[in-house]
Amino acid sequence: MKKLMFLLILTVLSITVSYITQAEDIVTDGLVSYWSFDRDSRNDNTIEDVWGENDATIVGNPKFQSGVVNHGIKLDGKRDFLNLTNLGDFGSHLATSTFEAWVKTDNNDDWTTVFKVIDPIRLDCHIVWGMDINRTIKRIDPANRGNPIERKNIDEWTAHPFDEGTVLIYFGHKIGNNGCSGSIGGFPYDVSDGEWHHLVYVMGAPYKDENGEMWYETAMVFDGVWQWKTRSKRLEDDDMIPFTEPVYLGAGNSAGDAEGHFKGMIDEVRIYNRPLTHAEVQQNYEAGNPLSVESVHKLPTVWGALKSRP
Repeated sequence: MKKLMFLLILTVLSITVSYITQAEDIVTDGLVSYWSFDRDSRNDNTIEDVWGENDATIVGNPKFQSGVVNHGIKLDGKRDFLNLTNLGDFGSHLATSTFEAWVKTDNNDDWTTVFKVIDPIRLDCHIVWGMDINRTIKRIDPANRGNPIERKNIDEWTAHPFDEGTVLIYFGHKIGNNGCSGSIGGFPYDVSDGEWHHLVYVMGAPYKDENGEMWYETAMVFDGVWQWKTRSKRLEDDDMIPFTEPVYLGAGNSAGDAEGHFKGMIDEVRIYNRPLTHAEVQQNYEAGNPLSVESVHKLPTVWGALKSRP
């Protein structure tokens, strides 16, 4: 009987180590910050950056519930969000970076923000980085702002209206001493279906075309599937500068004002100071996939049952 118990315990321990290794096997090369949102990472009004030095400050009263891996944070869509700080010098590396998060929401009433910072350098120039759900871009006739138009001329302006089943990403930077530039890209993808989704925003992935010319790509990855958006020349290092405003998670920081509050859950948020490769994004996706770690939550029950036997 003792021999059988020993074999059972050894088997459970082996399975436990196997699953925990799988659950924790994330990419750490270039990792700047990682907010796991496990309950033990909270200290009063602060959520620990378990990898870096950018502890998040809680705004509102979010809840901790069962997430993708252990726990995630639930936001109410009205007041709750997290201040991630200005992330130190991370803004200087924005042209080659990765943002990654698991999100779960069924909110289709309006557009909402996963994360965003709009950091004004001056009145007409902003550093922008972020991601909205259920939002798109349209060209609007200023004489009739509800009427999208096809022509492209100086009279147009860009609107960001509600559009169910889309994801919108932002990137804005300075050019030299006096200029600003940026891009906004929209992707069709239904995130607001009440299921967990893995969203990855990759910037500056190197790409060599058929003529041997080097470009840098911006991409969104939805649940492990890549969708390339743009290719551009590499930006000058001087065009990338640190944020002065903090990055908000679960809302957008629009020059100090919170907007687009997220209603739902967010988990396993990581930022990197380099673009992750296809293989690395897939590795993180599989490490956090709820199906791949489902048994982790069941093992303590099995262990407890074995210990309680005579």
